[in-house]
Amino acid sequence: MGGVAVPSLPGIAGRVEEGEVLAGAISAAVGRRPSAVFVHGEAGVGKTRLVRAVCDNAAASGAAVLWGRGVRFGAVDAPYVALIGALEGWLESAEPSERANALEAVPAAAELLPSLGGQPTRSTVRLLPVIDGLLQALVSQRPTVLVVDDVQWADLASRDAITYLVAGFRSQRLTVLTTYRDEEIAAGDPLNVWLADLIRLPSVSSLRLTRMSRDETEQQLSLLLGGQADPDLVSAVVQRSDGNPYFTELLVHGLTAADQNLPADLPAELTGALLAAWHRLDDPSREVVRLLAVCGRPASADDLVEVAAARGIDAEKVTVALVEATKNGICVAHGGELCWFRHPLLAEVLNATFVPGEAVPVHAAWAEALESRTGTAIDELRRVGELAGHYEGAHDRAASLDASLRAADLARQLKAMPEEAVHLRRAARLWPTVHAADAQPPDGELDLLERLASVSDLVGDGEETLAAWSRSLQLVDERRDPLRASRIVRETALSEFWTGRRSGQAFEALEHAVRLSEPFPDSAEYAAALAELSIAHNWTATSFESAQLYADEAARAAHRSGSHDALARAHRALAEAYGRDERTDAASAEALRHARLTGHPGRMLHARWARMAYLAPRGRLADLVQLDADGLRETLDEGATNVAAFHAGDLGRFLLILGRHAEADQAVRTGLALARVATMSAVVRLAAALLAARRGHLDQARLHVQRLHELIPDLEHRPGLWAPPTLAEYLLAENRPDRALELLAHTMAVQIVRPRVADEMLMLSARAAADLADHARDRRDRDGVTRAQRSLDEIVERRRELQPPPFARITNDDLITPAVEALHAAETARCLGQRGTSTLWEEAARRCAIAGLRWDEAVASRRWAQALLTDGASKAAIAVPLRSAYQLADEISAGPLRHEVEKLATVARISLDEPHPATADTLDDAPEAFSSLTRREREILAYLVAGRTYAEIAAALFISEKTVSAHISNLLRKTGTSSRRDVAALASRLGYP
Repeated sequence: MGGVAVPSLPGIAGRVEEGEVLAGAISAAVGRRPSAVFVHGEAGVGKTRLVRAVCDNAAASGAAVLWGRGVRFGAVDAPYVALIGALEGWLESAEPSERANALEAVPAAAELLPSLGGQPTRSTVRLLPVIDGLLQALVSQRPTVLVVDDVQWADLASRDAITYLVAGFRSQRLTVLTTYRDEEIAAGDPLNVWLADLIRLPSVSSLRLTRMSRDETEQQLSLLLGGQADPDLVSAVVQRSDGNPYFTELLVHGLTAADQNLPADLPAELTGALLAAWHRLDDPSREVVRLLAVCGRPASADDLVEVAAARGIDAEKVTVALVEATKNGICVAHGGELCWFRHPLLAEVLNATFVPGEAVPVHAAWAEALESRTGTAIDELRRVGELAGHYEGAHDRAASLDASLRAADLARQLKAMPEEAVHLRRAARLWPTVHAADAQPPDGELDLLERLASVSDLVGDGEETLAAWSRSLQLVDERRDPLRASRIVRETALSEFWTGRRSGQAFEALEHAVRLSEPFPDSAEYAAALAELSIAHNWTATSFESAQLYADEAARAAHRSGSHDALARAHRALAEAYGRDERTDAASAEALRHARLTGHPGRMLHARWARMAYLAPRGRLADLVQLDADGLRETLDEGATNVAAFHAGDLGRFLLILGRHAEADQAVRTGLALARVATMSAVVRLAAALLAARRGHLDQARLHVQRLHELIPDLEHRPGLWAPPTLAEYLLAENRPDRALELLAHTMAVQIVRPRVADEMLMLSARAAADLADHARDRRDRDGVTRAQRSLDEIVERRRELQPPPFARITNDDLITPAVEALHAAETARCLGQRGTSTLWEEAARRCAIAGLRWDEAVASRRWAQALLTDGASKAAIAVPLRSAYQLADEISAGPLRHEVEKLATVARISLDEPHPATADTLDDAPEAFSSLTRREREILAYLVAGRTYAEIAAALFISEKTVSAHISNLLRKTGTSSRRDVAALASRLGYP
């Protein structure tokens, strides 16, 4: 047995470095360097599972694994329980010869092991050599791992035996692994002294497992649910489990990968696990801990004493309770003065133990304690926010409303939007109750609702924003306050659209908003209503002229109003209405300038859309990537998570177009963690689905597509989202070209508002039709071929009826449109079954390379190689595009495409291996057979090993084929081989170069 490597741990999420530490210890023992590792962490963090997985790998490599565990309530007079259990387990599973050899070497084992009829009646000191002897007898036969799980509960004799074994480390093939719960070891516990003494030894180390990160929890959920977990579910689990793997497992018990949310109630098993330690406290201590739970955050001992006094509990009992709660792993110190629960989920569970009304006086006591405090900046925001919560819990709604509004104002000053939304949400909930008897107009509530909607639009879930606008619509009096009414009507309609509640453009509502504000032609509301009406018309392919008329009028009104908000909206409308006109450049720049002056992230997003309306038709992908990257960075800094989610998804899409899949993956992951509004989530999930499809993760892609249609049922008909081309590529990856063709045909007309999208759809239509035709040819189905070609003709004709014409360029700087057009021409030829299409595919690959479209270049290069093979071209000619496709597919992690290239290479008998010439570091380490080769001969040898022809070597090294032949003759003479295949085979066997 050469070593125990642990390349992966099946069923274990994360823990890569920790697994390597344990595997390294076992491998070292195989090399006769024994060691011990003490694995520790809180309950449920995954200590036992990790050690078990590593030991399973070790056992598969031939090691003996002895597993014992400490017993919490074991009899104090039963020594060596943990070690005897480990030895009994080995005895039961060992091979007869191994067992016989070990027992023969240690006859006294019969007195130790119950299965042999023994009873450990000797003194513990005299039994130690027996245990040690058995282990040494086993170690002499094969490497051995001794595990003592939950060593904190092991009897003293077992701990002494571990000390004895570790102190006796010499050159045995033995690894000792123990686990223990570090939160249950109080200061002064004898276990601490024992551990401290052992850790000082050179062969002993400590490994602490912390809670899992979000990524690790997401990986664990994928394992538990049998598929990619929904990002919303991941966020909910992370928030409640706080990275504890055991709690995560209990939280999602019974769920599937299709579920998006956790059940409202905690599972009974999880509640029981959390409360187990609490139940071990005495009655006063349990009550003090419940008071801390009501606090809702880490509290000082002084505050807890003050609140407990109001409940009739004296200070001494509070101190005792905190000490006991800390000893039992329930509470931990935060800094030098604060105390809180080791796992915050316990606070939630303890709050549920109060019967209705029981917690009211406790909340009142906490509110009274908080009123006597003051703070600054974020500390004051927290204090006032907690005060609002406790007043609400104490049923003092007026005081809670006042504190909520104060907290919201503080949050706005500190630019803490998520916190501002929380406090505005509570205030909006309380306002109708507190002001139920008011006879005044509802201006105060309307101000509050508008503010809530504005903030929630940036950080909320969309439904909350819509609810605020809908409530405002019920309250506003159009005759008394027409400008406010115009604003509310406009924003309600837009919110319905963004949340997926409205399928088409809200012309009626927006026209009503214009009419309400029209008597005030110099108002910002009038300009904004006109701008939004222009944008709505712009998204309807038959209304471009109306879009321009409304945009022009919006610009005039915005200039009269002097409002930066109105000017930003109006210039965005101009940029989108005149998207193919050069005036879009200046209009989009002005939209950005005025939006920045508003200081509102949402307005900046709309202005960036205006800039995109200028950049996208001109093929300026690098500028689009930079625009989204800047937007993502800025909005993350501002805390505007919904806006950041859009930028992340949009950035991911552009990066996918460029074939920068690793960067796209990071952007998509960021967006999935942020997106809450339906449209923003759709942007992210479309990019996620496309990335998953290209990588061959079709189960993940399928889940994203399913969720997309739940978010926006008419997704394919929404212009601006790039949905049809993304969904079509997914369907092609699913080998459903007929469905892709149908989708593209039905949505072409509505997507023409973005000609670049329509052009990509036309190219993908040719690809889908070509796939259908190829499948039909394989089945010798002539009618099927004809149907595929006819379907493509119909889509092409439909596209030609739309303006602008297909593949029309605005500027010669646009390199993308010619590339897409070249792909379309090549795919059309494939659909028609034309011969000699290699030149078309070569041109498509060349244009894609020039445009930086690495994914499409890889696809075209693979088709180019296929066409050359069909045409009977030489292997050297075929190898060029084939290896290029393989390299590109490998770089962008496009698994299915790489597999297709590999299959084609097998048919063509072309090696895809890359040459790896000897480096300066390896020249002196050459095997004797190659020691006399020159540097150039070593280079050529590397190309021979990679399967290259004379012509390919000559082209790669910029030398003639005659020179290559001369060098190879020298190679054969110096190595004593007779052919280039022989010398290549010799090099491969020797692992050189």
